[in-house]
Order: sequence, then C-alpha cells, then structure tokens
Amino acid sequence: MTQGMLPENGAGSWPESWPEDWTAAAAALRDRREALGWSLEQLSDRTCIGRNHLIALESARFGRCGAPVYAIGFARAAARAMALAEAPILVAIRDGHAARRPAAAPPVAATRRRRIPNLGIASTAARLGALLSDSRG
Repeated sequence: MTQGMLPENGAGSWPESWPEDWTAAAAALRDRREALGWSLEQLSDRTCIGRNHLIALESARFGRCGAPVYAIGFARAAARAMALAEAPILVAIRDGHAARRPAAAPPVAATRRRRIPNLGIASTAARLGALLSDSRG
C-alpha cells in the first residue's frame, strides 16, 4: 500500500462525503496503472505529473490537485498515457466537483439609495453658479 492511498485488498473505505463517481474514477486510474505494471514513478516520468498529485488522483483526493481544472488536466494526462478512456473519468471528476460546490447564496436585495450629489460636485456647482451670477450682474 502506498502512503496516502486506500488499501488495495479492499480493507478500509472511501469517505462517505466523496461523490461515488470520484471513487470509481480513482479506482479506474489505479487499476489501469497496476494492470500495466507501472509504478507511480514510471507514470510520473511519462506524464510529468508529480508523484504526490498521482497519489491524490488514485485516492480520489482531487481537491489536493489545486483547482478542479488541475485535477481534470492531471487525470486526462494520466489516462492518455495509459491508453485509458478519459471521457468517463473527466466527467466523473467534473460532476464530483459540481456536487461538492457550496450552494450559491441568495441574492441580497438592493437597498434604495437617496440620490444626492457628491459633496465635491455640489460645491463646485455652487461656486460656478456664484461666479456666473456675479459676472452677469
């Protein structure tokens, strides 16, 4: 067992808060790498993805990759390197991030503001009015 990953013998479990699609995507990446007989270091060399990010991908900890776009990009590169269908994995990661995204806050009702001129504008207008009235008079 690699540090940070779930046991390969099925012992342990995925946290319940993770979307089910994430666990399937992570398992597909790990299973394909193991079927090819590649180590994490070999996959890292082929994809230029850091070993820690690969561990995060294979343990469904996509949040450790940074923003969702990075997790999707890393998963795409890993899937391509292993000749694995990338579309189901990418959709699972996107959907998982969408499911975990907090609900949008309700819009705040706009308060009506009194329409009074800016103090600088008001004082300039008053001075200009005073100058114009003096010059005409």
